[in-house]
Amino acid sequence: MALKQIYKYILLSILTGIALAASFPKMDLFFLAWIALVPLMRALMRSSVKTSLLLGFISGFVFNAVGLYWLIPMLHFNTGSYVQAFAAACALWTYLGLYWAGWSFFVNISRKYFASPWIISVFAACVWVLLEYMRTYFLTGFPWMLIGYSQYGFTEIIQIAEFSAVYGVSFLLVICNMLFYFWIANNKGNKYLFAALVIFIVFSVFGAYRLDKFKFFGDEAFTAVIVQPNVDQYKKWDQAYKDDILFDLEKYAFEASEIKPDLIVWPETALPDFLPWDKQTYKTAKRITQTAGGFSIMGAPYGDGTGRYFNAVFSFGSDGKGYTSIHRKNHLVPFGEYVPFQDLLSKFFGVLNSLGNFVKGDDVRIFTDNKIFAGSTLCSENFFPDIARRFCLNGAKVLTNHTNDAWFFDTAAPNQHFMMNVFRAVENRKAALVCANSGISGIIEASGRIINSTKVMQKDIISGEFLQNDYVSFYTAHGDVFVKLCALILVFLFITILII
Repeated sequence: MALKQIYKYILLSILTGIALAASFPKMDLFFLAWIALVPLMRALMRSSVKTSLLLGFISGFVFNAVGLYWLIPMLHFNTGSYVQAFAAACALWTYLGLYWAGWSFFVNISRKYFASPWIISVFAACVWVLLEYMRTYFLTGFPWMLIGYSQYGFTEIIQIAEFSAVYGVSFLLVICNMLFYFWIANNKGNKYLFAALVIFIVFSVFGAYRLDKFKFFGDEAFTAVIVQPNVDQYKKWDQAYKDDILFDLEKYAFEASEIKPDLIVWPETALPDFLPWDKQTYKTAKRITQTAGGFSIMGAPYGDGTGRYFNAVFSFGSDGKGYTSIHRKNHLVPFGEYVPFQDLLSKFFGVLNSLGNFVKGDDVRIFTDNKIFAGSTLCSENFFPDIARRFCLNGAKVLTNHTNDAWFFDTAAPNQHFMMNVFRAVENRKAALVCANSGISGIIEASGRIINSTKVMQKDIISGEFLQNDYVSFYTAHGDVFVKLCALILVFLFITILII
């Protein structure tokens, strides 16, 4: 292949990475996700297998570098070194780029075994879904910026997540991209354009119907208050600011009490010390929740008295008697909350969280005051559809997410984190109340509509109504059946190759 041609294909690969990243916050050009893969496809289908690996990797690296640019300031804040921050970010972008390289490899070789563009399109979409699913859980998982998440604001199209989770939306995007490519690549390819438009219209119309069904959906309405204290990351664990933080929380409790809420939602690690061992903090927590006057769910670090420490969220009644239940975080962030392979890596890397290593919990305990039944996820737990699903199977009638995104500053990261809650709401058909220390906080309906939200890096307190329900969605009942279906399709296609 001529060098000039390779440069052209590299530019097409870069274009795909930039365009797809632009479909995510903060640019939010979500419509680009429906065509962003077309330039890469043009390059892949004219390249050798070896070149396709390179082109796919370049697209993936660029996509993640542009979309996850916020890793640099976040890691610099924790390490104090731009060199270390850039090296660590490049390592993650490289790892994520390998998934794109793998997908590009399979799409390229599919030309050899499948003559039909229809089969190639389905094959490519199924492979993409399996790679996204693998990325969600492999090596503790990093499902940030799965391409289906780009459509969080396209509320009609994401209604299929009730059946397929976010992976179904990713499938639609990839198969439409493939069909648009074949339309452009074939002089008489209008049938591919027609098929892509039919898919888009059918699922949009179906989504509009489901959206209308689940607007303000539930049995009983409650009033929620969400507190966004916006505690500076530099101050959060500095004991010199502890009294100021607790004083501000008490002030928010007084403001909340004037609204007469049924539920008050506080962020992850809202309290600046361990419960119940720090007597000042625990005493203040009881006073705060009593003052607020409703059922409170509040994040704080927890020590169980055996030398183990957890990132946790607590439920409090309004009687001032202390916490009534606790959920210990099930999924910990590597190097943020613990050091993986500690015996080997702790010599070279520390944990970014100044509290030190946390221990992983395993409960999916429901918080209840016998009126409200909440399944509460902490920070990165909302990355994983199955965790929210297990809370709903355990009796949750509303979901809450408590996080501290202050270390992301005013970047795209808080927006990218918040939008995952939209999908957790649709997948399980439960309202989702999101409380972030520095934003974005908000109230999301079971339909996926965002009905109230805050801005980033501002102190704020918002309120609104939410409805509980005990509806069991297809996804809640059956889990990742769609991913398994994609796997079966691939098995069937591989068997046909062997037979033929």
